[in-house]
Amino acid sequence: MPVERVHWEDHFAAGHGFLTADDHELRLLAEAVGPPAPHARALDIGCGLGAYAAALARLGYDALAVDWADAAVAATRDRYAGLQPRLRARRLDFTDDTEVESLPAHSFHLVTMRLVLAFLPDKAAIADRVRRLLTPDGVWLVTSSLTGRLPEERRHIGLTPSDVAALTDGWERGHWYDLEPGGLRCFVLRGPDHGPPPVRALGGSCESGRRDGSREHDRGRGRDAGGGRAAVVARGGA
Repeated sequence: MPVERVHWEDHFAAGHGFLTADDHELRLLAEAVGPPAPHARALDIGCGLGAYAAALARLGYDALAVDWADAAVAATRDRYAGLQPRLRARRLDFTDDTEVESLPAHSFHLVTMRLVLAFLPDKAAIADRVRRLLTPDGVWLVTSSLTGRLPEERRHIGLTPSDVAALTDGWERGHWYDLEPGGLRCFVLRGPDHGPPPVRALGGSCESGRRDGSREHDRGRGRDAGGGRAAVVARGGA
């Protein structure tokens, strides 16, 4: 077993998780993605101890929680046994194409990654895997710290501007919002392109591809843009 995975197995086996989503965060999540349709499916990647996946189940999703650590999967099943079968959990390494391909394509209406993406390699490949799993009208919601908001010794837990460019490229529209000023940022990406891979944005800019009829306007805590690929603009990484 890789050393890094051993670390996370021990972390979750000891009952340690991460910053828990509070009512404010969950309310903003519900506002951002809208109410789920009957039998809508959600996938929470890097579920940890399962609290966020459980919240998705309580919102009305049939939720699948996945993590590469067996201890995380066991904790999720044990802590939220009362939510089964609406909430299920299984071990899955989202950096492994073979494992991800075991999930049915275009079958999830919502995919979430909370405090996870910064730790994964090749953000563009991660985004491509998510696009494969989402329905045509699906939503990818990523919650993360940003490196520009962190002290130098903690920047490894945040997304860089180039990371933001990689995760936001290839979507028809999207917006972002902050949970609090200068705090965690949530990216809400919609309309995955299931065609040929789009041209990747360079230099941290998310402004690639078409901008036909694009529009931008303030949405309180964030910025919304529509009409064309890569609609989440570079300010999303600020």
